[in-house]
Amino acid sequence: MEEKKEKMTFEEYKAKYTKPENKKLIRAAMFILAGGIGIVLFTCLFLICLRLYEINEYAGYVAIGVSVLIFILFYIVPLIRISKTKYFITNVNDRTVRNAQKHNKKLREEIADKMIDYNSKVEGATWYNEKLVGKLAIARVNKNDKEVKMLLTEIYDSDVKKESRRIIRDHALKIGLVTTFSQSHVVDTAFVAVYELNLIKDLVFLYGFRPSDAKLMKIYLAVLSNSLMSYGISASSSNFVGGIVNGISNAVGKISALSSAISTVVGSTIQGVVNSTLSIIIGLQTRKYLLSEYHLQDILDEIELDDVDEDALINEVKAEIIKSAKPGGKKLKTEAA
Repeated sequence: MEEKKEKMTFEEYKAKYTKPENKKLIRAAMFILAGGIGIVLFTCLFLICLRLYEINEYAGYVAIGVSVLIFILFYIVPLIRISKTKYFITNVNDRTVRNAQKHNKKLREEIADKMIDYNSKVEGATWYNEKLVGKLAIARVNKNDKEVKMLLTEIYDSDVKKESRRIIRDHALKIGLVTTFSQSHVVDTAFVAVYELNLIKDLVFLYGFRPSDAKLMKIYLAVLSNSLMSYGISASSSNFVGGIVNGISNAVGKISALSSAISTVVGSTIQGVVNSTLSIIIGLQTRKYLLSEYHLQDILDEIELDDVDEDALINEVKAEIIKSAKPGGKKLKTEAA
């Protein structure tokens, strides 16, 4: 007969999963990195508008209008949606653990309600299994938190995992194709920044919660790095491949135009493959953070806390003090010196 597995104590949880962090510093760094992505995108759009204006004045004005829309719809809106989405609190201490458990329970309920609402309102919805969402609705009506957690875990480990893979693949494929055929370092950089940011937004919407500030800071850093790297890859791959092909062309006496075409095709292909690969890595890393923090909150919800009910004890002491302070009230017993 198997022995019943003991629940993890809070001290064990703290030793294994809790890390000291400066929340204000992390949040500031997160906003700075998000701003850095915006600066990169703004610079790219400005250069594109400037180039079109040099070609044709009216084309430049149209490009400015389009660029403003792109900046708002594909940068500001996704950033606001990500930042406003709640996240599970898993990095806790003795003072915050109880509030974290309450917050996480409420967030699980909100996620369940969103999934139920999505399946009921979206025709032909395929993100979440219909039978599991039906059971989820029953569990919410019955206020069965354990059943809600179990069903959410099953949905995340099956349907959501499959859908997230499709979302990551589609974004990476589009990034790869656009950066292969664009033939512009500036366009490549802007497109990578926009599409990777929207990849994160789509994954957050799919899961119903976002990574914590510390994890989101790392994701924004990766997006910013990939955007800048895209520009460097575009320039370096063209020069590197062009140099090799020109050398071969000179050696065999081929036409220089052919060597130029070959270097363009090979360089663009390399850039597309590298950019799509980096986007896949960001997508998988975001999914890993989401699943990790979901499972951590599940562990935190099950840990054994002290038997003393903190709130009840505080209220009991408060009541005694108020009672003793009243005129003719009962005096608190104190030890004689």
